[in-house]
Amino acid sequence: MKPFQIKTILLATSMCAALAACGQGGDDTATSTTTATAPAFASCFDVTAGVAYTMTDPDAGGVSDGVLMLKESFEGAVRSATVELQNATSVRSSANYWSQESNGIRFWGDLGYDGTGAAELKTVFSNGFVLPLNMQAGQSADLSYNATSTYLSGSQAGETETIALHESWSFEGFETLTLGGKTFTNVCKIKSSSIPAGEDGPSTLWFAKGFGMIRVQHTDDKGAVVEESQLESITAQP
Repeated sequence: MKPFQIKTILLATSMCAALAACGQGGDDTATSTTTATAPAFASCFDVTAGVAYTMTDPDAGGVSDGVLMLKESFEGAVRSATVELQNATSVRSSANYWSQESNGIRFWGDLGYDGTGAAELKTVFSNGFVLPLNMQAGQSADLSYNATSTYLSGSQAGETETIALHESWSFEGFETLTLGGKTFTNVCKIKSSSIPAGEDGPSTLWFAKGFGMIRVQHTDDKGAVVEESQLESITAQP
């Protein structure tokens, strides 16, 4: 289960360019200039509820999966959610939850569903899974947290397992991507890897404002791409 997938932080300044506009007297007209809005790391995790699209299947020749962005309850409060749908149907296969908190982007956990869309596995992350709100290009964050999984149905219902995870998440900067006929600007490119490194190499994730993760690429320990998926077509954009 891959944890993926809050509110916009955008900085804007304007200044008065004529003394008359500031009440200082002078010319009857005033002009103003506004500085360009700087992209913010946190804005990449903003969610527009109702946005829907398909992602190419990571297995060559497979059926595309649907993705739906929502705000819904998880662990006692409404969180931002990325819901993956089985083969672009309305049947859920997974849901991942996060939110913007005062100390950063907090990832809360995920739900896994069976073939009928019934929740069968719930994973909750401890409070160590937090990315800084204002990460700068080139900055890394070493994360240590626990993932506690509980079976909700089946023969293992009620069984719980907790594992400790150590990861490095690096913000590589903003990119512009054109996918599904839409150009996404200020997309956050993030690389995550396990500490210590294992057989699996780093994963590269691209997050876009309102859409969540629109591209993902997994590599092995030698750097070869072993799995990737990206936004294929937008099916709803409120």
